[in-house]
Amino acid sequence: MKVVLNLLLMAGGLVSLQTLAKIDEPDINGDCLKAGIYASAGKIAYQQGQYDKAREVFRDQVAWSEFCHKPQESIATAYNNIALTYIRQGQYRKARAWLMLAPEDKKSKYNLSQIQPKLEALPDETSIAGVYWQYAGYGNWNIVDVKAEEAQFRIDFSGMYMGLMSLYYGPNTGEFSVVTAVKQGKAEYRQADDKSAVGGQCIVNMDFSTEQVTLHTEGDCGFGMNVQAEGPFSKVTS
Repeated sequence: MKVVLNLLLMAGGLVSLQTLAKIDEPDINGDCLKAGIYASAGKIAYQQGQYDKAREVFRDQVAWSEFCHKPQESIATAYNNIALTYIRQGQYRKARAWLMLAPEDKKSKYNLSQIQPKLEALPDETSIAGVYWQYAGYGNWNIVDVKAEEAQFRIDFSGMYMGLMSLYYGPNTGEFSVVTAVKQGKAEYRQADDKSAVGGQCIVNMDFSTEQVTLHTEGDCGFGMNVQAEGPFSKVTS
């Protein structure tokens, strides 16, 4: 059980032996071999112009490359593979988000330089409406989705925590939704006003800038364990 014991140590002993007993070494070793298979399958779909399909396969490549602690260069290659599918579809902000996960990698630097003129040519942002991403790990993103509703905005947060065995058992999740005015780039979610919320009292402050929103939580929002509405999110669509 060498691999499993190593995973236990990396988690600081937080994973129970009962949980680990459900996933034996052959499962982990076998799944870790799949990262290369996903890379090859994604490449075939990409070459056939099936960019959505390729992206989903490359996302599996990312997930298992991170889970199995592949070399950083290999993980960066997986990020770049996904970025290239977005570049082919003209979704340059989403491509940048993936490339910025490994900005010092030579492939990332090259691809960032290639899309920089495209990013600079995008229209200036005149509204906070859009989708914002924050990386959650294993190929997944926390999301803030902002839509204009007359003089206000509907703001939906969907977050997750990718725990040690989340590829097997799924992530912990949390969310909130609020319709509110945004004044001088600032908005607020108060759980006391949300009848569907579960948990203690909490407030989430949101600070919007041109292409980013920063969240800060006060109190307990009753999300899944370790799920947080916290930190910067980068705008990926208008």
